[in-house]
Amino acid sequence: YIENYTGPTKRFVDPNCSFSHDVRLTYCSRRNIATYLLNYIRRDQTYSELRRNCQTFSADLCGFLAGKNDISPYHPINKIEYHNRMHLFLYESSKYKQSNLGKKSA
Repeated sequence: YIENYTGPTKRFVDPNCSFSHDVRLTYCSRRNIATYLLNYIRRDQTYSELRRNCQTFSADLCGFLAGKNDISPYHPINKIEYHNRMHLFLYESSKYKQSNLGKKSA
């Protein structure tokens, strides 16, 4: 995919992939993936340039899909305060109280 869209007039000019692995989820239909994403998004709706942004989301998603817990964000600054949050994909967000959003729950 990336090779087909790489070039000066295409989507990617100079792609750099720091991680690639097969998806290892048992339940990985489009509906399942959409549910996982909604769980993650609804569970913690905060944004932080250092701790919760597109790079940390990508690291969590790649680690979740591949079943790997040693994935980290690409940029060195985001690696400093990054904590793996793959568990947020798994659990139904409506089962948690609003006051627990963004906090670790037992």
